[in-house]
Amino acid sequence: MILSCGVDIVSNKRIDDILNKWGVRFLGKVFPEGVDYCYKKRVGEITGCIAARFALKEAIIKAVSTMGVNITFSDIVIENGGKDLNVFVKDLPYKLLYSISHEKEYSIAFVNIIKES
Repeated sequence: MILSCGVDIVSNKRIDDILNKWGVRFLGKVFPEGVDYCYKKRVGEITGCIAARFALKEAIIKAVSTMGVNITFSDIVIENGGKDLNVFVKDLPYKLLYSISHEKEYSIAFVNIIKES
């Protein structure tokens, strides 16, 4: 049963501007688990990769907030990438179904929170 869903779209330019201004400080606050996977991608895809992960965290925060749960970026851990992308949310007993994508200008993420019977 789907309990909640969330979606977020991000301008890659906005994330690039934030990275240029705040760099490691931004990454440390939003991604304490790191974004090593993104730095293994081609140079032109790094910002999109980070932006898609940012969108995923935002989508998760939106989805759980409709359930009356308050979480922060650091409560969400995103590991690996591609077909091996894994997401964990601290103290959330439900399964997440998610999808992320990025292209030249925008990155997007969608998440469903599922209660398994």
